[in-house]
Amino acid sequence: MKSRYIFSSFSSPYENMAIDEALFISYFDKRVPTFRIYRWKPYGFSIGYSQKAKEILNLEKCKKDNIGIVRRITGGSMIFHADELTYSIVCSESDIGNPASIKASYKILTSFILRAYEKLGLFPKYAIEFSDIIKEKSSFCFMSQEDYDIIIKGKKIGGNAQKRKKDVILIHGSIPLGDDYKIAQKYTKENLLKLNIRSSCLSEVLERKIDFFEFSEILKESFKEIFGEFEFDELDTKETNLKEELLREKYLKDSWNLYYANT
Repeated sequence: MKSRYIFSSFSSPYENMAIDEALFISYFDKRVPTFRIYRWKPYGFSIGYSQKAKEILNLEKCKKDNIGIVRRITGGSMIFHADELTYSIVCSESDIGNPASIKASYKILTSFILRAYEKLGLFPKYAIEFSDIIKEKSSFCFMSQEDYDIIIKGKKIGGNAQKRKKDVILIHGSIPLGDDYKIAQKYTKENLLKLNIRSSCLSEVLERKIDFFEFSEILKESFKEIFGEFEFDELDTKETNLKEELLREKYLKDSWNLYYANT
């Protein structure tokens, strides 16, 4: 698929989610797939659309330490975004060959991440390939393992979530480079004692430090090999205005992030 590539570098939790939603909405007019790579500053939590912040997080501690909390439009469980690379893809089902199921689409859309890990000399597999994986439910993404979560050396690395409307898909995912995501244990109501044995980061499995820029280049090349060429781009005026509107009306409001009425 011929795509556009957007490199956003650092943005706040609220702005990152506003940008992803703006790209998702804009696809209905543009009909051009978008691949984005970005980072988070300051660090913060994103929670799944159906999660209740007050049930899974100590809101007082988060507020005291200025830890941001943003609700995603995608499902899944909460993630603490720290030293990581985050990606998003917006496309249609036809862009990726009309997969037979949502699970099949996860396999297709994350295949470039496996390619990137293989380029680093790693041996990634999907959780579905293991007969002994224990699929424990958790409020924290890196503690649970779904069929197409990626496993390296017996541990989950990163996580992904989707939003769909008609034939359009938004998928975004977190790939931890370092183990700063474990700071989450200070703020979650769930006991995360098993986090060390159920999850990992890229530097740990590589047994060396890898930074954002090194891995972003590998990930870009892997995306190109799997999905074809892309053009470097940036948000256009309409997308920028939409992002700002989403920030004002949704992502900067506690009514959306913490106390959403439908949850």
